[in-house]
Amino acid sequence: MGKKWKCTVCGYIHTGETPPDICPVCKRGPEVFVLIEEEVQTETEQVDKKKVQEALFGISYGLFVVGSKLEGKINAQICNTVFQVTSDPTQVIMGINKKNLTHEYISKSGFVTIGILGQDGHDLVKHFGFQTGHEVDKFADMKYSAGKTGGPLVEGCIAYLEGKVVADKTIDAGTHSVFLIEIIAGEAVKKAEPMTYAYYRQTRK
Repeated sequence: MGKKWKCTVCGYIHTGETPPDICPVCKRGPEVFVLIEEEVQTETEQVDKKKVQEALFGISYGLFVVGSKLEGKINAQICNTVFQVTSDPTQVIMGINKKNLTHEYISKSGFVTIGILGQDGHDLVKHFGFQTGHEVDKFADMKYSAGKTGGPLVEGCIAYLEGKVVADKTIDAGTHSVFLIEIIAGEAVKKAEPMTYAYYRQTRK
């Protein structure tokens, strides 16, 4: 019997060795799934986990279009875990699910592009977050330009960053890899409020 994974957004339960690419109910990606422990839990333990999850929703996240190029092909996904850790050199941390095609591109190419979404970026969240690059070409009808790293800079973002993976600092976090990225280029192209995950949840249709 496979492992059981629960969608933290809608409660859907998936059985398998890894979480699904897309939740069939709420259409969210694998990053919202958590592994349900196989052992029987007491009622107290279950209540505590619920409290922890509610507390985690208090952490502020942004929403970003993260992309990369590998062997002439490009792909991108939505990521909510990007944050600056140092200013000299300028470095950010990024968490990416290992099942995602973008993870493969970043790991093998060593480069990444980051598009910071504004509060009008709902359509981009849907396009890059609710389908997988393993099955569709997300850039077939998408406007973008190539950055200095060759990776895609998706039109509609309010700012862009490009970076190089510090390979020996990558952390294996189970379902995800945590990448340390040294920023090598960046530009703010529009003065607007960035979209937070909380804002997206409150305003999505």
